[in-house]
Amino acid sequence: MRHSCLFVAVSLTLISLSGCRMESTGSSAFNPATNVDLTFSSFDLSNTDQAPTALSYTRFSDFYTGIQPIASESNETAKHLATVKEIRQHIDRFIGTQSAEKGNGNSYTKIRNPLDLINQVISVGRINNFDEGRRYIRDRISANQAGNYNTRSAGARIRFTDQAAAISQRPLNDTEWNYQTLDWRYLPEGPEGSDLTQKVYRTIQYVARTVSDDRQEEQPELISLLAGARFAAGEFVDDGYNRPEYATADFVSRSFGGIELRQEFIGDVQKDTLYIKSPDRQILDLSRYGEGEGESKTSPDCLRVEINYAMDQVRLYASDGEPARVPDTPDEADSSTSDNPANCINQSEDQAIAAWNVEYSEVRKF
Repeated sequence: MRHSCLFVAVSLTLISLSGCRMESTGSSAFNPATNVDLTFSSFDLSNTDQAPTALSYTRFSDFYTGIQPIASESNETAKHLATVKEIRQHIDRFIGTQSAEKGNGNSYTKIRNPLDLINQVISVGRINNFDEGRRYIRDRISANQAGNYNTRSAGARIRFTDQAAAISQRPLNDTEWNYQTLDWRYLPEGPEGSDLTQKVYRTIQYVARTVSDDRQEEQPELISLLAGARFAAGEFVDDGYNRPEYATADFVSRSFGGIELRQEFIGDVQKDTLYIKSPDRQILDLSRYGEGEGESKTSPDCLRVEINYAMDQVRLYASDGEPARVPDTPDEADSSTSDNPANCINQSEDQAIAAWNVEYSEVRKF
């Protein structure tokens, strides 16, 4: 039996209906994933008086604010500010921020996307099966035994419905979000030869429904997302937020290619890196940095924006027509390849086309 309940608050840290909990239905001792079917008053997330820091836990919160250049009246700063504005506008297309709500533009006040929504639902608790999944992983950690919660292998469904969007008869992809995979996995021992022991891994996958060409314009931009995170098992908790050591979030849109955010917080490394992949149109005007003129030069197929929180610095990299990997020998029959140092993903610091110092150094991770 599938159960559902109504979340009536904009911020999911507020669940106003008492007793609004999901039942566990037929879970396995080896995989407790079961159906979860929730109805929300809205998928929009924002800070509230009761949850004033809710948006600080969204995936792009630190990056979005952190790329802001230190205030200055120099020509270089003006260039960087223009670039930062374009980067944020591009991110907006994927994560559903609304420009009219943004204040000074350095942060967002409202956001709407499947990744941040499910992250907040999980962290708030009170959904029995999600709570059970994290308790199960915590128990496996205590017993030092591998364990896995996986909706796909259990044949379980996660469906979220936006009541306001349904009443307004918005497209189904904006009204109902189905998650193909939610997976927690505890591995006491990592791959042979690695030092990745005592780790918990989480995977979230969302895919929008396919629509006909004549319906494309009315659909949300986001087609799919795939997010992964790695946690230190000793710090993994079964309530509230878990801070990852490493996390990735890969978004694909209908019209603007894809973006991927990689986050690393291991030891002295505190870094977020945004990859803007295969844009079919101009995303950043790189001619302001002397990167040539014309559409072909200002729209490279690989862009990398990296913020080093420890150094309070952003670096921008770009390449066009350079594969990520190249053959080790001219003989194409030889299947061995190596990283291409000319591709923006692999470029060294001295190959950055722009760099600027930033105002923001405090990092609070979800």
